[in-house]
Amino acid sequence: MAGLLVGGGTYIGAGCTSGHGICGLGRLSLRSFSAVMIFMAVAIVTVFIMRHLAGG
Repeated sequence: MAGLLVGGGTYIGAGCTSGHGICGLGRLSLRSFSAVMIFMAVAIVTVFIMRHLAGG
């Protein structure tokens, strides 16, 4: 299931997280900047939920 989600996200986002973060930001791509900000925001919210709300 996780592999399908990663594959779907890569297809929808037109690239992987490291591709956007390393190559896209290096080229000053606005699309890559937006993608990285969304990835980071989702990661921060996920960690908050897992640590504070789910008791993990």
